[in-house]
Amino acid sequence: MKYLGIDLGSKTLGLATGTGIIASPWKTLRFKEHDFDLALDMLLMAIGDYQPNEVIIGYPLNMDGSVGESAQVVLEFKKLLENKVSKDLTVVLFDERRTTFSANQALIQGNVKRAKRKELKDQLAATIILQTYFDKLKFEFQGR
Repeated sequence: MKYLGIDLGSKTLGLATGTGIIASPWKTLRFKEHDFDLALDMLLMAIGDYQPNEVIIGYPLNMDGSVGESAQVVLEFKKLLENKVSKDLTVVLFDERRTTFSANQALIQGNVKRAKRKELKDQLAATIILQTYFDKLKFEFQGR
């Protein structure tokens, strides 16, 4: 099974890939701020290249668990994506609170220069989202 993790930002899509055990950063797609139509087109090309069975989109809930403006944007983007892809492709929202912060902190601790951090943080955030998803699946499987 192939998975694609996504961190949706206002100007970038961070992408990560994996097969269910280890998530790996893949690439960052850049688009004009809030041009989610272009972001969707770029994502559809990436999906065509990678051919995942499941897409995991980071769902940025507020710290209290409520749906804020960013989470609402992700919900809308998910609907747009689902209308453009095969019904065989599962699209999942997954809680991503603090992943971008964690990604940035990891890059800072790794002494990655500021310009390179900007380039890598979205991919790393997508990787954290996808790896956390894998870990949750593993935990749920072991609990059975």
